Amino acid sequence: MRFFLILLLAFTFFIAHSQKNSDPYINKSLIKVHSINEAIVDSLSEFNAIPISCRGSMLESNLIVDSLIIAWLNNNNIPFSIIQNNMAKMINQEMDNIKKIKYQRSSNWYSSYRELDEIEDKIDEIVASEFNQKTGYVTKEVIGQSYEGRDIWAIKLSSVNGTDPKPAIVISGCQHAREWITPMATTYLIEHLPGLYYYDDDFNIFLNEADVYIIPIVNPDGYVYTWEKDRWWRKNRQINLGSDCVGTDLNRNWDFDWNGEQSTSQDPCSYIYVGSGPFSAPETSVVSQYISSIPNLVNHIDVHSYSSLIVGPWSSSDEPTEDNDEIFCLGIQMQAAVSNTNDYPYLFGTGTVNNLLYLISGGMVDWIYGGLSSLSFLYELRPASLYYFDSNWNGLLAFDNSEEEILPACEEFFQGVKEMIKWTYLENCEVATGCSDPAAENYYCNTLEGEMGCLYIVDVNTPPQANGSYNLLEYSLPLGFIDDGSCIYSSSTESLDQNKLIIKSIDILGRQSDSKGLRMEIYDNGTVEKKHIY
Repeated sequence: MRFFLILLLAFTFFIAHSQKNSDPYINKSLIKVHSINEAIVDSLSEFNAIPISCRGSMLESNLIVDSLIIAWLNNNNIPFSIIQNNMAKMINQEMDNIKKIKYQRSSNWYSSYRELDEIEDKIDEIVASEFNQKTGYVTKEVIGQSYEGRDIWAIKLSSVNGTDPKPAIVISGCQHAREWITPMATTYLIEHLPGLYYYDDDFNIFLNEADVYIIPIVNPDGYVYTWEKDRWWRKNRQINLGSDCVGTDLNRNWDFDWNGEQSTSQDPCSYIYVGSGPFSAPETSVVSQYISSIPNLVNHIDVHSYSSLIVGPWSSSDEPTEDNDEIFCLGIQMQAAVSNTNDYPYLFGTGTVNNLLYLISGGMVDWIYGGLSSLSFLYELRPASLYYFDSNWNGLLAFDNSEEEILPACEEFFQGVKEMIKWTYLENCEVATGCSDPAAENYYCNTLEGEMGCLYIVDVNTPPQANGSYNLLEYSLPLGFIDDGSCIYSSSTESLDQNKLIIKSIDILGRQSDSKGLRMEIYDNGTVEKKHIY
């Protein structure tokens, strides 16, 4: 008994002291600077302020700062607000919560975030299951090693039936280490797609004629580092020659528009460092060679977080692709499936998604679409921070959704992948056009002004008015909508009455149910108010 107690105490001490991923954030705060310009940016850079945004400039990001920077801002009368004044405490609370959940025997595997070895054990369990040993449907392969020598795995789901070479889909996750929801989502696919193959007659047909390849964790070194040393680390762990700063942003290291002008940096200390050359990171080199070897590749998803978006190519440009109609059509179908799973709205678009996202150079999606002649999409999983204009929004919390949101996010992603598998089998897609479908509540033609066209585009980058209404941008098509010429647009609207009246209340995605979810109240004075019905 004494020996057991000693072991228990030693284990408890080890657990309590091995988790150091909050240490870089001791005495650090997350702030938003309200009046910022290039001169202020230069000064903040000298103070080593850290932007959390993946955009190229501090002008568009919340900042991680210490007390010296806060004092400097105060002394120079530069307005700012503190979003989180104790970042280390926030991380420690999250880690404590994860430990508590894991110690609950009744907890579902998806009730908590999982470390690298836990994820590998889960996948090995699926591969080794008695049923899979009989069918051989799921196989695991080590396709190469990371910079620090960790295995990078690929899981193939393939039936012995069907005609070879079958059309293939690739799904990749966790290029960015801090996005903990993404390996949970890819593992969920590995666990649940076989169930469709074994037990769902309709999907057995689809999966007999398609191979699915899943690379659950592209960046294992960075992922381990977020658990052990730095919760919000983004890059890989590659040493940069001539610099004390470590790491390359893997999703800026692909050989398409590499080192372009869109959200990139040649500074090794930057979150968005492009690397010394295309595929200079071992991880992108390994994964690119593996994907290039897959016969008959027709589609791809690279899963990230956060923003609740589905994005098609190009990622580096707002220019339409040659396959624009097909990309939009499949994108809309995936958007509807994902959003209706748990009544949680996702948006679809290409490029910047009507300024809801940002362009990137050197990204995986553009490399696959531009270089391998396959469609390719980027998923940004929950939360939908862009729906909530809140100056106190804590973007860092978005990288670790509350544990209650892990399973719903995985379920939503699963439904989107199912739509891609259907598309692979059916080889056709009907594009939604026009404004005249009365059953599709997402189209906005019948206003009191008449002939206003389709749904308003809201200026999400400007705070709402005092009455809670949002300003509108020029009337334009809703995301994912292709105009067949039946919509007529106006660039302005006149108030019909001093007292605003609700013209229409609509679901942002045109869902039939209006019991809960994000809705918009459209007023006769040209404003829109967002309301989330719980």
